[in-house]
Amino acid sequence: MVFAALEAKGTPNPEQWNTVVIAGLDGYARAKTTFTPMRVPIVGCTGTAVPPLPAHLAAGKVYFADAAGVVKSLSINGQIARVATFPLTSGQQMLSFAVSPDGSRLLGAVLTAPPNPQFGCNGSRGVGDFTLDVYSAPVGGANTLLRHEVLAHNDPKLTILPVNILAFAGWDRVGPLATYPTDWIRGCCSLPHNYDGTPVRVDASSGAVIKEVSPPTCNVQDVASSGNYLCSVGLDGRSLSVRRPDGSEVWKASGEWTLLVSFLSPDEGHLAAPLANAGADTVEVVGRDGSRKVLAGGFWPVGWLDPTTVIGTHGGVNLSYVALSAPSTLVDMGFKGRFVGIVRN
Repeated sequence: MVFAALEAKGTPNPEQWNTVVIAGLDGYARAKTTFTPMRVPIVGCTGTAVPPLPAHLAAGKVYFADAAGVVKSLSINGQIARVATFPLTSGQQMLSFAVSPDGSRLLGAVLTAPPNPQFGCNGSRGVGDFTLDVYSAPVGGANTLLRHEVLAHNDPKLTILPVNILAFAGWDRVGPLATYPTDWIRGCCSLPHNYDGTPVRVDASSGAVIKEVSPPTCNVQDVASSGNYLCSVGLDGRSLSVRRPDGSEVWKASGEWTLLVSFLSPDEGHLAAPLANAGADTVEVVGRDGSRKVLAGGFWPVGWLDPTTVIGTHGGVNLSYVALSAPSTLVDMGFKGRFVGIVRN
């Protein structure tokens, strides 16, 4: 079992990812490389821009993007290859990207903010226009511009940043996955969540948004590689439903969960969700067969390593895991990082 993670080495910002690693359950790296982290646009006094996740998995490799818009791949044997380049020419730009499951094609979205916008600063409001450019690129080939949008926002009466921004989040068997609109500005605080915005389907040939992944009555929590998704249902949000891309239900469960985040296992037979009002972080795993297990305390889930192993953080620090065969045993892997996904079972 090996998985990919991001690390922030030598930086005070724990989310300024500059190292990608492929590691095993023992916490030791099988392959590792560093890169120049994505720059963060200046957005004034409204908050801080949050760059999209700079790494994704496809075809047994981890793909990662740097500050120059260069996307490379890292294999388990340590081989690094340059696969695509998207035009980033200033610090006022951010890139999100997605890689097709077979690793043959990429889509990229470049957001360009105007120079030094000053929302909320000393009453200043007008800042100029934002733009969004969506590109397609075959692995090893030149990129092609699919669409260019001007997100006009120079009305002096407006005080908020543009909200209709698309950011790629992945690519499953159904097609490209993105968020739209995307919550790309963070204020003082941010609750745990899986997606920075509303998950949507994107047309791979045009870069246009096709539809939301789920109806508004079902809040997406996690999307599987098959395209099936996990969402919370109901006014109280105490039900979780596993659904197909057409919205039909596969199975569901109910519980006393926070539903800030929940995750569907790779075989889609279990879900993991933090319990509400349980004091310290406490996670419950529910199976399609009705089984329930409460995992070791102080553990916050971030995904699954395989159908029977949940990965998360221990005390909000090191990456750790809990196997369903020993639910009260937490194994600390000994390093801080952001889980990206499974490279190989």
